[in-house]
Amino acid sequence: MSRKTPPMTTLLITLAPPNAPATALDYVLSRDDHAVAAHASGTAAQLAAVAGTATQTIAMVPGSALSWHRVQLPAGTLPRGWGPQRQAPRLRAVLEGLLEDRLLDDPAQLHFALQAPAQADGAVWVAVCDRPWLRSALQTLQQAGITPDRVVPEWAPGNQAATALWVTGSPDAAQLVWTDSEGVHTLPVAADQPLPRQLPDTLRANATLHAEPAVAQRAEQLLHRQATIVPPAQRLLDATQTDWNLAQFDLARQNPWLTRVAAAATSFWTTAAWRPARWAALTLAVVQVLGLNAFAWRAQTQLEQQRAAIRNTLLATFPQVTVVVDAPLQMAREVAALQQAGGMASPRDLEALLGALGTSGPPTLPTLAPTALEFSAGELRLNGLQITPAQADALDQTLQAQGLRSHLNGATLVLQTRSTP
Repeated sequence: MSRKTPPMTTLLITLAPPNAPATALDYVLSRDDHAVAAHASGTAAQLAAVAGTATQTIAMVPGSALSWHRVQLPAGTLPRGWGPQRQAPRLRAVLEGLLEDRLLDDPAQLHFALQAPAQADGAVWVAVCDRPWLRSALQTLQQAGITPDRVVPEWAPGNQAATALWVTGSPDAAQLVWTDSEGVHTLPVAADQPLPRQLPDTLRANATLHAEPAVAQRAEQLLHRQATIVPPAQRLLDATQTDWNLAQFDLARQNPWLTRVAAAATSFWTTAAWRPARWAALTLAVVQVLGLNAFAWRAQTQLEQQRAAIRNTLLATFPQVTVVVDAPLQMAREVAALQQAGGMASPRDLEALLGALGTSGPPTLPTLAPTALEFSAGELRLNGLQITPAQADALDQTLQAQGLRSHLNGATLVLQTRSTP
């Protein structure tokens, strides 16, 4: 039995144009990403509750805030696998150089967005808008806990000749809009004024006419044919079906998971409803720190007590020892000295070292054929050997099981008891 994919709920928020009050933002809510379920306006804080029920949130830049420019990028400008989340460091500098003569404002104060997918060997469209305005508008949403998944334009250039003509606005401030491969075109239509001469003849005669309800009658008067009425909310929702994402360069959205974590952390530490949880977390952290410090202090105290007991045992057993540096090693030496003085065999004796070497397997003492032997307490040196480093390593591994250690120093094999420093 197949499982149905849950429908995607889309929240579309239209940003207020530059120099316009942003106290209330228009929004459209869709339960299936196609049909309008609700549309209204509200503050960013009020929209946060609606955004919590949406699968994706889209911010829309009004058409009046954008300008469109077609440029030919130099070869090698676009990085391989280019996308809105992946920008070449020098791409913005290239765009600033290409558009500098076409822009009225300082390029550093403007935001650029490149069409996607962009062709590295052809002309591409670049959307341009006021950078501080767009950054401020998005920050207002983010401060309310809303992070748009995409930022789309209200209108965008098409890929072919225009076949549709839109009439939007109000009866007193209507405007004609059409998009084609030459860009986005807007013509104001004043009240009681004829159709503007700038409108192409092909659109006058053949274009499909769409109009918002408020200007439907005005559109039919101008074009002398019936208009398809499309509510503004539906038109805006349809405009989200685009590959454009204006959130590029420094406005590109970072890792969504990290963004959500940061937003959740900010909400946790600033929201009054989380105050008891914050106090509980702080108390738990303090208790953990105090507990760890107490455990460390106790362990350190026990360690010092054990060291003191070993030291006292050494001093009580061997009164001649006056300075304690390494109690276990010094005790082993004193015991070995007592054994030697009493005629008892000790692991530090020559016989014990030779016996261990004789039972270690190959190479044995006869096969080693040393030219000289040197012995001091707990250490035996065999000089003039013909032994390879590999044989010396194998011998050391065998002797370690008997409490000895050995190493090769040139042609001299050195055997020592582990208590020998």
